[in-house]
Amino acid sequence: MKIRNVDELREAIRELEHQNYINEQQMRRRVTGIRDKFKPMNIVKNLFSQVIGTSEVKTNVFRMIAGIATSFLVKKFFKKGISSK
Repeated sequence: MKIRNVDELREAIRELEHQNYINEQQMRRRVTGIRDKFKPMNIVKNLFSQVIGTSEVKTNVFRMIAGIATSFLVKKFFKKGISSK
């Protein structure tokens, strides 16, 4: 595109600034997606989902983990309650 006058130059500048804005927004979304992907919890979830395929196995493993966590918390709670008396 050949620019022949000041008005065409201004229009070209506006178009370039608009394209720059669009590119910045796309980059922000990509960076946000990458940042979220590399959060520790998401890494664990992704690894977990790759290791365990079926939803039934996932459900059983989640229940097992929840049971272990619950028993750990209960032990901690009761140890504090007994030792404080």
